[in-house]
Amino acid sequence: MRASLVVQRLAALSGALAVGACAHGAHVFKERSKDDYQRELYRTATTYHFYHSLAFLGASQCRKPAL
Repeated sequence: MRASLVVQRLAALSGALAVGACAHGAHVFKERSKDDYQRELYRTATTYHFYHSLAFLGASQCRKPAL
């Protein structure tokens, strides 16, 4: 299996986990937590998770690193 295919599958898994984390956070914080700081912290973390998943997906399309 090509290395880019492995990275692409890992990026897809990471993106799916990010969606799951967002859905979980939306439902849990709506019902249980009244702390705005925790909500904002969780929102920031899941946003960064999405960004890194997209970067991971983009890395799978690179042939050679350009340094």
